[in-house]
Amino acid sequence: MGTGHLREGDADLLLAVIEAARHGDPGPAVPWSLLHGLLRLVPCDLGVSYQAHDFRQRRRLFLQAAEEDGSGGVEAWSGPTEQEERFWRFWWSSICSWPQRTGDLRSVIHTGDFYGTDRALRADPMHAEVLRGVTGELIVSLPAPPGESRRLLFMRSDGTPFSERDRQVLELLRPHLYEVWLDAERRRAGVPPLSPREWEVLALGAAGLSRAEIAAALWISVGTVRTHLEHIRTKLGVHSSAAAAAKALPYAPTGLFPPVSRGR
Repeated sequence: MGTGHLREGDADLLLAVIEAARHGDPGPAVPWSLLHGLLRLVPCDLGVSYQAHDFRQRRRLFLQAAEEDGSGGVEAWSGPTEQEERFWRFWWSSICSWPQRTGDLRSVIHTGDFYGTDRALRADPMHAEVLRGVTGELIVSLPAPPGESRRLLFMRSDGTPFSERDRQVLELLRPHLYEVWLDAERRRAGVPPLSPREWEVLALGAAGLSRAEIAAALWISVGTVRTHLEHIRTKLGVHSSAAAAAKALPYAPTGLFPPVSRGR
């Protein structure tokens, strides 16, 4: 089996990583079980991290990192540093900003896509000045508000290149990673699980549709719409549909219609 094919057992491990992340502690940004599960899928001697950046303000918003030995750490932005100034100096000319420059948040990219040799990698200003000793990066982008980037970053220093198998594994997993992040956000915000139909009713009501219009759109009765809204308000502990929408819709599942804002 070539490196461009999944290994035996990869599919089972993918499912196990997702299930553990959905049922474990939500963590400060993503579940710790997710980061450690990703390290089992794609081993990296420098670990894997969730990173959020505000590239307009040139600052890192949050970093949550896990190491192969099971340890982990969290960093929130506490002010500019010399290291961070160097990072932003080279941000727009490096692999780091490729998803933002191209608008392509779907592709899984790694240093092998941009640097044909180790010499070319070492000559890159970001790696020469900021990421010294890093021989490989792999980036999985997540949706983010305008001006921000969210990503999972895999880093190696041992010279082992990322393979097409690594890319394929993470391409399969990528759509689920955002749902895991959203689910963790809901749990941290105290938003209880809603059924798929309840999410639809809530989103359509927030878009300005009346109960009758919601019923027609979903092919259900007005009474059923009323019951769904009552259940939603009870679950969320609020007394109005507007309050329910304000509390829950920022954490709505992807693919919900009509589209809802994903800003934090």
